[in-house]
Amino acid sequence: MIRHGTNSFLDMAKHAGRIVRFGQRYIARYFAKGRFTPRRVPSLSIETTNICNSDCVFCANSVMTRRKLSIDMELFKTIVDDFALNGGTDIDFTDTIGDPLLDKKLVERGRYVRRYPQFQSLGFVSTLQWLHMHELDSLIEKITWVGVSITLSGRESYKKFFGVDKYDVALGNLRKLLDAIKAKNANFFVGLSIKPTDENDEAILSHPDFIEINNRMGGSLAQMVRERTFLVDDWQGAVQLPDYLKRRPLYPRAFRPCQMLYDKLMVYSNGKVSACSCRDFEADSDLILGHAGESGILELWNSNRLQALRHDWRLKNRVPKICKSCRHYLY
Repeated sequence: MIRHGTNSFLDMAKHAGRIVRFGQRYIARYFAKGRFTPRRVPSLSIETTNICNSDCVFCANSVMTRRKLSIDMELFKTIVDDFALNGGTDIDFTDTIGDPLLDKKLVERGRYVRRYPQFQSLGFVSTLQWLHMHELDSLIEKITWVGVSITLSGRESYKKFFGVDKYDVALGNLRKLLDAIKAKNANFFVGLSIKPTDENDEAILSHPDFIEINNRMGGSLAQMVRERTFLVDDWQGAVQLPDYLKRRPLYPRAFRPCQMLYDKLMVYSNGKVSACSCRDFEADSDLILGHAGESGILELWNSNRLQALRHDWRLKNRVPKICKSCRHYLY
């Protein structure tokens, strides 16, 4: 009984400590210099495609109703030219929903972006399931980084999480990518994100595939497994999460616009441009600013529409509908 009470007290103390630390961060970031000043030129994500074959347990891909397509090449070139000529320096192919490797023109797009010397970094997030669709040396020459979503504990856990039986393909493609980077001594960054499964840590850490890839990544993955979080976003309630995953807290956001509104724009595969680059999966929210074929990126960034969104949220507490229940909110 005494031990139980002591443990309960310690748990309460730890929880209280977390709340205090969160409060300190929350206040410090609010008063951080430039917190509510937009960048002169935003960074830009271009969703080259919203096509994805996976059905991940925490993704809204399976419920998305907008048309699945890759962005028109001529529109893509117009966007890149406009962004580059207006001082853009940060661009990537990270999408809201989709796997860029399912874009057949991905390397061609990378080649076009890298025509402009200011774009030193270019990458995307992928499962690597479709890496074999592209000529690997050409990809490595034009792309500088890739974030890989994967599990490393066998075929069944992968299938359970990603909804497709592609573990062997994804793992094989990861090995090929790492081999090619080493052979070419390429300046190419691979960041692995080991997805949260319902397995215990030791089942993952002791798996031969994990041990192999961890060794090849310099031993950096073990801490990721031990510190993995099971708190995720449910895309405004669109996704029914499995029992072992929990929704992130709804952090307070009154009079405090999301950091996204000051940093970045997203161009969707249908050409729409949004002030949110992460959760507007239907591309139809009140954060849509216009169409890239009709307005320039900087024009939309400095538009009355976006200025009003920031102003009304911060001073009048008019939080956009999609942002009210977003658990990916950046305070």
